[in-house]
Amino acid sequence: MGDTYPFVALAARLKALGHSVRLAARPDFAQLAASHGIEFAPLGNPYKSVMRDQEVAAAVGSGSLWKIVKQASDPRQRQAFFERLDTDTMKAVEGAEAIIYKSSWIPFYAYAEKLGVPCVAAMLMPLTRTRSFPSFLLGGGKDRGKFVNSLLWRVTEQFIWQVARKYDTKLRRGMLNLPPLPYFGPDKRFEKEQVPLLYAYSPAVLPRPADWSERIHVTGYWFTDAPSGWAPGPELAAFIEDGPPPVYIGFGSMTGGDPKGTLEMILEALELSRQRGIILAGWAGLGEDKALPEYAYAAQSVPHSWLFPRVAAVVHHGGAGTTAAGLRAGVPSVLIPFVADQPAWAIRVAELGAGPRPIPFKELTAERLADAIGQAVSDAMMRESAGRIGERIRAEDGVGAAVEIFMSHVRRGG
Repeated sequence: MGDTYPFVALAARLKALGHSVRLAARPDFAQLAASHGIEFAPLGNPYKSVMRDQEVAAAVGSGSLWKIVKQASDPRQRQAFFERLDTDTMKAVEGAEAIIYKSSWIPFYAYAEKLGVPCVAAMLMPLTRTRSFPSFLLGGGKDRGKFVNSLLWRVTEQFIWQVARKYDTKLRRGMLNLPPLPYFGPDKRFEKEQVPLLYAYSPAVLPRPADWSERIHVTGYWFTDAPSGWAPGPELAAFIEDGPPPVYIGFGSMTGGDPKGTLEMILEALELSRQRGIILAGWAGLGEDKALPEYAYAAQSVPHSWLFPRVAAVVHHGGAGTTAAGLRAGVPSVLIPFVADQPAWAIRVAELGAGPRPIPFKELTAERLADAIGQAVSDAMMRESAGRIGERIRAEDGVGAAVEIFMSHVRRGG
């Protein structure tokens, strides 16, 4: 959800400016689009059912990218991931005059090529080679020096492309009747065509490297507020008002393989830290249909923009979208990363002084979580740092910057 909200924000802004907009995503997010009045096109199978698969959940909980890749290579999982993706995408882009696509899923570029329309790539985390900071997928955010940083980014670029290449080539040669892209990827072509790449995060959190091409932009985060007319349920509103600000705890689409054990650990940590907590069920189903102690409340779905400014701290997995929402709220963040870009965002939040040292999910205990929550709630310097970074982020208009770049590219004809 945290990674889909930014694209809803972009779609809503474009619609407000008079454009006809269609959001294409997994079926899980149809209701999210509808709540903001955005036309929706489903792509393939729901993610939630895949992420709740016991073997996939265990791989995610291990924190090992290689275990996840191994699971994704299983024929059953590949079938679930790719089924109907090509035909659904073709339906989704029908009639489009321009396409904005998630840069990690390169095959969308092929559809724009087939239609002969301008396209813009976008992503919530950096995926472009640089000497300035380490790969967000390899190395866990630890700076290894300019040479090794650049080398690991090259590996990252090839990893992303080679995962997509077989599907992209089959799509091009079959349904789209297009020549395949080069074996080592389309980067040179993107540079030649000056296809804009929009990174939807704040330069106040991660400054734009000087060695990036001019086509690459760091726009600021893409935020949207709660849907018009949305209001919290009476039980949630009463819980928030019935005591000091609670702590938010949620791991989004990360499942971890043992939701019962995770819930027990969270409740113990809240008790040890003497804090009240709002637990987001997420795709793991934490707290669903369970009686909780009076100091805890389980919520199914609450807009981050409404909830986070009302809590004492946010505890989450470190997904790009949720990290952005936590920083924007100006309250300390306790990051419990699982895999992929999450460890890198977790390290960055701690470097900014906006949260304590991150705890990888595979190393999480009730005692460690309680200590981190206690620090986030009581450390005056940390709370001040989180407040400052929140002010800087709230002063940005990342969606506006993205729209300006996109429209400028479209007016040039792509």
